[in-house]
Amino acid sequence: MAENAQTMTEFTYAPGEKNIVGDRFSPSVIIFWLKTSIAASSTRVQYKAPNTLFGLIPLGASTKTIPLRNIASVDTNTKFNLGSLVWGLLFLFVGFGMFNSNALAAIVFLIIAAANFANVMSATLTFHDPSGGANAITVSILEKDRLMGLAQEIQTRVFADADQLRHEESMHMAEKQYTAQTNSVLIQQQMLANQQTQTPAQAEQTQPGE
Repeated sequence: MAENAQTMTEFTYAPGEKNIVGDRFSPSVIIFWLKTSIAASSTRVQYKAPNTLFGLIPLGASTKTIPLRNIASVDTNTKFNLGSLVWGLLFLFVGFGMFNSNALAAIVFLIIAAANFANVMSATLTFHDPSGGANAITVSILEKDRLMGLAQEIQTRVFADADQLRHEESMHMAEKQYTAQTNSVLIQQQMLANQQTQTPAQAEQTQPGE
């Protein structure tokens, strides 16, 4: 899929979407040729992150779209991945243990170990929803600064959307109150008109009996 010229990502946008921002990141130090794409507009956030086995072997990608109104906050942090450290040590010991019997397999295990060690520290972008759930995207620790810059841009759009939502809710509530007041005035006017039409009729009914 061709890259979008505005965000350098492969995402396309519907007419009316504005304030588009996006970037691409390496998911780890080792597999720098794979890219995680993250982009946002005035209405939604989109991201596409590659899935990997042992931090090295590509296994497709996961894609997700999140409406801005479903995002409560955007956070970034530096993460220590204990699992990557454990797998790295395991493959390291296995690789050194196989050097005498099968050097080629040992090299493969050592490469996998290096990939896991490279992923021990990573940068994470997390989208929290109002119900407490979260969607996290992990990228290379070397790209933490760029990730934080994009997170701030997305957070600005989330706050702007929340302000717009509150404004729309306020306008809708004011409209409902105005409608209710108008209906109340119309009902009172109708009741007053009915009373005025009934009074002469009642007076005519009482005159013959006087």
